[in-house]
Amino acid sequence: MAFKSDSNATAANSDENAAIVLAAAGAVSPVNELNAINRAALCKTASVVHVQRNDQIKPENSHRWLMYLVEGSLTLYSGKEEVGVINARTPEALKPMFQDKGASLSARTSTVAKIVKFGREQLDILLREQQKNAVSVVDVQVGELDNLIFDDIVEAMSTHSVTLPSSSESAAKILVAYSKVAGIPQLAEVIQCDPGLAVHIVRSANKVDAGTTESTSSIRGAITRLGVEETQRSIADFLQRNTMVPANETIEKRFRRLIKRTTLSAAIVQVLSKELSHLKPEVAMLIALSADVGELLILKYANKHADRFNDEQELAGVIDNLRVIISGWLMSSWEFPDEFVDACHTARDWYRTHNGEITYTDLVTAALLIIQSEMPDSEQSAIPSADNLLLARRLQQSGIDLTQPGEIVKAATSRIVTVQALLKAS
Repeated sequence: MAFKSDSNATAANSDENAAIVLAAAGAVSPVNELNAINRAALCKTASVVHVQRNDQIKPENSHRWLMYLVEGSLTLYSGKEEVGVINARTPEALKPMFQDKGASLSARTSTVAKIVKFGREQLDILLREQQKNAVSVVDVQVGELDNLIFDDIVEAMSTHSVTLPSSSESAAKILVAYSKVAGIPQLAEVIQCDPGLAVHIVRSANKVDAGTTESTSSIRGAITRLGVEETQRSIADFLQRNTMVPANETIEKRFRRLIKRTTLSAAIVQVLSKELSHLKPEVAMLIALSADVGELLILKYANKHADRFNDEQELAGVIDNLRVIISGWLMSSWEFPDEFVDACHTARDWYRTHNGEITYTDLVTAALLIIQSEMPDSEQSAIPSADNLLLARRLQQSGIDLTQPGEIVKAATSRIVTVQALLKAS
């Protein structure tokens, strides 16, 4: 049976195929040279081909497509002579099939197999554009631990079973306070103490009359749509099922740091957005809370394999490799507005340039720069100083001075203290 370029091809729009395509895009060469945004663009036009046992595959359309074996195995032939075997998840499978090969080459499946196809012309365009605009190129080496976490996340995404973990410390306080606070504004402030809970509440609200009403982009809007009583029930149910207890000190330390950073980042963007009339503090706060949701999920699955994640540097390396792509994938698949997805993909692109007004993503980047300046994670952090960044100058023109981070942190900390007092008083 001859393989046709479009036979059994399924556009990458189902969760399962989207997961397969995304995983391949981050691993195969040269697709993995694209940055997160360009990979996402290429994945939209990619497809997954399901091939039966003993099917023949020919390079007829290899000028249009780059094809990669992602499941199963293939035997390669030159004419009738067997010249090699490709197995999925091996170094050979990370290279395009039929790349620079003669027309006489073909392949036959030894098993049921899956092949991912990426558009060659679109890839070439994206690579050229990226190289033209690149400030620097970072070579990311993906290792065994990255694959361990990523495989778990892919499986959870394909079965629609992904949930974000909550901090046990935050959950304990919220479970005491949530039913006692008065009014939607106060309930929103209680919810914002935990990023996993905040994202869950907004997702739940956006499922109400989905497709007939505009998505809400704030916790207050979500409470209004759900109603206070339904929100309270959702809080209790979510926290009782999704509170994570770190299994070792390394994971606990990183989890605490993440919650502290996201909480402070959310408070900072609320302060900064008040200087910009076209941005809404409530939306800015939720975008900051959700920009690193991928790290939450990585820590959840690292906790499942806690015996493999006792080393801080190894855990940090997995987070650095996977955080951006997982965060963007989650927010996109959960159909959050474009501003949320953009913040996931772009907030850590420190050297980006763009014209126009300051965006929510710019504020998230500013918050991360401020936190690193005032409370550095480590001396080896990849986060640069704001001094020579174009973004810092653009923010300054809009009335936000990153050379005075202490004053911004002071104002943001005051907001956090107010919320913490609300929890204690309840």
